[in-house]
Amino acid sequence: MTTDTPTGMSMGQPSSTDIPELAAQQRRWGRTWIWLVAAFVLATAVVAASAAFSEAVAERETLDPGAFARWALPIALTIHHLAVAVVAGCLLFAATLLPAWQDQTARAAGDRQPRQAPHPAFTRALNVASVVSAVWVVSAVAVFVLTYANLSGQPVSSSEAFARELVYFGTDLLVGQAWATVLAIAFTVCTLTFLARSPVALVATTGLALSTAIPISLVGHAAGSDDHYAGIGALVVHWLGVLVWVGGVAALVVVVPALTGSQAGDNAPGSVPLARTVLERFSTLAGVAFFLVLASGVINSVMRLGDWEGLFTRYGQLILIKAAATLLLGAIGLAHRRWAIGRLGTVSAGRTAWRLVIVELGIMASIIGVTAALGRTAPPAPQEIEPAITPAEVLTGYLLPPELSWDRWLTEWRWDWLWVAFVLTAAAVYLLGVRKAEVWPWQRTASWMAGLAVLLYVTCSAPTIYGMVLFSAHSLMLLALAVVVPLLLVLGAPLQLMARTVARRTDGSRGAREWVDVVRPALSYPAHNAVVLAASLGLVYYTPLFRLVLEYWIVHQVANLYFLALGFCFMTSVIAPCNGRPIPRTARIRTAAILAGAMLLWAIVLAAGVLPVLEPDWFVNMARTWGPPVTLDQQLAGISVLVAGFAPMALLLTALILYRAPRHESAPISTS
Repeated sequence: MTTDTPTGMSMGQPSSTDIPELAAQQRRWGRTWIWLVAAFVLATAVVAASAAFSEAVAERETLDPGAFARWALPIALTIHHLAVAVVAGCLLFAATLLPAWQDQTARAAGDRQPRQAPHPAFTRALNVASVVSAVWVVSAVAVFVLTYANLSGQPVSSSEAFARELVYFGTDLLVGQAWATVLAIAFTVCTLTFLARSPVALVATTGLALSTAIPISLVGHAAGSDDHYAGIGALVVHWLGVLVWVGGVAALVVVVPALTGSQAGDNAPGSVPLARTVLERFSTLAGVAFFLVLASGVINSVMRLGDWEGLFTRYGQLILIKAAATLLLGAIGLAHRRWAIGRLGTVSAGRTAWRLVIVELGIMASIIGVTAALGRTAPPAPQEIEPAITPAEVLTGYLLPPELSWDRWLTEWRWDWLWVAFVLTAAAVYLLGVRKAEVWPWQRTASWMAGLAVLLYVTCSAPTIYGMVLFSAHSLMLLALAVVVPLLLVLGAPLQLMARTVARRTDGSRGAREWVDVVRPALSYPAHNAVVLAASLGLVYYTPLFRLVLEYWIVHQVANLYFLALGFCFMTSVIAPCNGRPIPRTARIRTAAILAGAMLLWAIVLAAGVLPVLEPDWFVNMARTWGPPVTLDQQLAGISVLVAGFAPMALLLTALILYRAPRHESAPISTS
């Protein structure tokens, strides 16, 4: 009977040559925890100093919860925010930047094939995510309890009355609901970090951790500005950038000691060091995150400060400190990109790079501390939302827009910073790809940019503004997102550009190319996508989902993103399927014709007025004094369906019938 252990070695015992290496790994692992703990301690010290400077923890004349609650809340917030970032960063690294396995070239006795072991960097990232997620859960509980104590002016107590009121706070009040949601996310992510190991599960867990940005933003200072939803959007963008950037640097500190070997294997000649490969990958993400953090931070500061005089307040001075530290971090990141990464093969450059990472983590921890203190400091600009006094304000959160005329389709704007950030990022990434490709048809670039311009218009201008008060405008908006914008984007051939400019990874990690392979089935079946698109439109408009889309900002944003993604999948499967097997041209023509016919039938049914009025409680109670009556407006929605649904589908159908691709272009797109 053969065994898996080499001759002369007892089961589970390391050889004498492995003992020094194991000891060195343990020392490096210990230093990793020291640096992480030091970051938490530094952030706590900074928040205490900042809170004292801004008088955020000063004793109140009324409703004072006591010194413990006043001081403990900003400290708990700091620990919470830093823990979220560390967990999100480690999960992001494990899901997208690090190889999950390392090659084991040494064979045990009796093995016919080399065995694989988990890569130590991958293992470390997940281990740290698991441990710190427990800290996240504890800190989220503390923030939840201390937030209620500070808002109610009651000291923390174990009494039954305090517990009963705490339950009411978490179930009936917006701030409590937001922090209860954060707590639920923290607990779920903590559980999944111990269970999730497959790539798809890790990406889902990472996305769940990053989604914490939404409930945190709902209760931020900028969310209380005059334009409530614009403030929320800007804060979500800011927090997403912070979690990726700060969490990524923390993850680097974790995985640095284990980034040995190369991308192609430890002994591959001419291979790139794995440390350099991982740093280059993160550098790209960090660059995008830096600009998102900086731009959204400026927007949030303008909302909070009100005018230039706000900079001279203690709140404004903390803002300036935070801005200066952010710019310093950007300079360090540029030093990484321009100098340290390219010279990681030398000892001096390697030490400098890791020292810069440690310095970055320290500065970021300090910024987190300042941020927590700012969250407990009253900004110069009033942040109290004035009570809604009109029916439109009660329903939508905004005053009723002026009467819709032809010129107002172009002049009415309300910036949605989530979509502004999405459009700018998509444009920048595409243009960088075009630059790297060197030769690329200008028509494709023009189509991509036109699609992004229409997307920006639809989400930030009249279609969205009037879509909250007119069904005809809402149907125009949603169909533009599901049909018009995806059509223009797919004609820009982003998947072909990616296949030409993004190299496939060879170290076992998953990047953009690899994740496209995962979603490739969704880009390959036009009939399935057409059915799902038509069914989704019916479910949204003719079920209670429509009221949720109208009433809740987050549901509105999710619906927009869903239809944009679904439309992109459908247009890709019809115009440029990428499943590796040819799809008959007649099948694509037939699918486009059926969906175009469905759009035409829907437009006729709406125009005929045979369907009941949708959401009468919403549209009738808007107290709109201009424009067509609600019944007539919903009949006019038939024109919207013709313009944004049937017309582009008819153009696509015509193009599919008339255009015959040359033989060398008729094959499906390959992303291999």
